[in-house]
Amino acid sequence: MLRHTRKRTGTDFVEPELPITPMLDMSFQLLAFFILTFKPAPTEGQIMLSLPKEDGGGQGAPSPAVADAPVHYIVRVLATDDGDIGQMTLSQEGSAAEPKELKSGLHKRPDGSDMSMLEVYQKELSDREPQKQPMKLTLELPPRLSQDNVVRLVDTGTSAGFTDISPVPIDKKNR
Repeated sequence: MLRHTRKRTGTDFVEPELPITPMLDMSFQLLAFFILTFKPAPTEGQIMLSLPKEDGGGQGAPSPAVADAPVHYIVRVLATDDGDIGQMTLSQEGSAAEPKELKSGLHKRPDGSDMSMLEVYQKELSDREPQKQPMKLTLELPPRLSQDNVVRLVDTGTSAGFTDISPVPIDKKNR
């Protein structure tokens, strides 16, 4: 018998040419990005505890909770045409009371003369009861108020004990 042998035509193994180095570079860049931007979720069921400072443990009376929000006063200033202080109102944010208008003729100096608007403002701020938490003061100022008066208003607020003073322009729609 004849054996028929078939000659196999061999094909050489062809390796695909994929550039692996740029892919590895990109994977390490992504890894670094994810590591740097990872923010773990807060622990569920975490309980914030306020432990007593005294040696007696919980035997002492609990101290009353102090509000974290600062007391916020708002002073609205209206200017005259020459840049001086014309009218001022003082109000406390969140208070049901009407804003108090500060007038120079209502308060007298020890010698009997009328106090200036700046002196009335200083007296009203210093007459506020001292607070345990920080006090915030917002000065709503018109654009035509002179810079000298703005600096005096801020200095007076600082000397009255306000820790956060924000001069802001008065909105045109609220004038």
